[in-house]
Order: sequence, then C-alpha cells, then structure tokens
Amino acid sequence: MPPPTYATKIDKVEPFNLSSPAGKDIWRKPPSHNVIDAPTYPSPLPQYDLKSFQKARLTFALPPGKDLRQYDQAGLLLSFTRDDAPLGSGKDKWLKTGIEWYYEKPYLSTVGCDNWADWSITPLQDFAGNDSRPSATLEVRRENDQLGKSLWVYQIIEDENGEEIESRPLREVNWIFALDEEGWKIGVGGAVARPNKELGDEELTAEFAKGVEVELLDYSKKLSD
Repeated sequence: MPPPTYATKIDKVEPFNLSSPAGKDIWRKPPSHNVIDAPTYPSPLPQYDLKSFQKARLTFALPPGKDLRQYDQAGLLLSFTRDDAPLGSGKDKWLKTGIEWYYEKPYLSTVGCDNWADWSITPLQDFAGNDSRPSATLEVRRENDQLGKSLWVYQIIEDENGEEIESRPLREVNWIFALDEEGWKIGVGGAVARPNKELGDEELTAEFAKGVEVELLDYSKKLSD
C-alpha cells in the first residue's frame, strides 16, 4: 500500500534587507574551527519539523562587485538542530547556498556541514561586471529517486517577465534525510556574512527582494490513504 499523501502549505517571509558586520561567518573546519555567527533573517530562524519540509526559495542581490571583498556572501541558510544539538554546538548541522565573492569574481556557492563543512562553487553566469550587482534566485527541494531521498539545490532562471524557464542543478546533498526526521528541526531563512576584516569594519548589506518562501506538508489535511 502506498503511503498517505498530504496537502502542502506555504510559509512566507516578506522582502527584507540584511546587513553583516565584518568578521562574521558560517564555517566549520577541522581540527577545531566552528563559527556560525552571521546575521540571519528572521532571527532566530523559524523552526519546522524536518519531516514536513519540502522546499524553500529566495531571491537576493549583493552590492556591486566593485564594493565587495574576498568571501563576502549572502543567500539561504538551513539549520538542522535537535534538543541535544543546538545551533553552534558542533553537533548541529547546516547548509548554506548563495553567492560568494572569491578572487574578484562571484560564484554560486554551496556549503554542507554534517560533521565538518565542505564547499562547492560554480561561476555565476551572466554577471555583467563589477558595476553590477551579483544576484540569483535559489531553491532547495526534497526529492526522491529510485535510490532514495536527497536535497537538491537549484538556481532558478526566469525570463524578462519573471516566468521560470529553467532549474539549473547545483548540488545534491544526501545526508540530510538520513537524519531521524522525527527528532530534528529545520530552520530556514536568509543569511549574510562578511568574514574578512582586513579592509575595515564596513558592513555588507544584501537585498532579499522577494523574501523567503517555504513549502511544508500539512499533516492536518490528508489527501489520500
């Protein structure tokens, strides 16, 4: 017998701007570096049962390239916590995906942190130059295939009318839904970080022009058995 299906519901965060002081980051690297102090919006992140999470999307823009410094970044943050693994404890887990300024160029950047963080980047296509603002729409989705469950990260491409025309795959993350979905919570929101303090204390501000949209299963509305 197939599992029951349920209706979905949408949780929305209205458009916002978010600023980070210099020296703030989200990064975990052995043997002992563990920092997750970058500003988020909402703050604290709204929490959902991991088992109900389906997808999240946001659109954002950094300042013009000429105003950015090494490792400036903004995008979507997913945190994974439970009672014995609060945020920042080292037992928590997280994923961030966004745009990061790296050696004078913008890259689509995804970092997954299970025990330790890893990092993948791909050039941001169609960047018009350092007088323009690096921007993107990103979405993370729960997906299933013949081998099991995973979280996929996509860049959403829209036409001049704002209609979606392509989902460009950036990364598949397999460990998230290997967690005990009954025990873990997922936090979802926007994040901005400026790790580099060498050029002074000026803040980095990103614009999240469409806010954040989260799709969840609504277990109170069963569609079929």
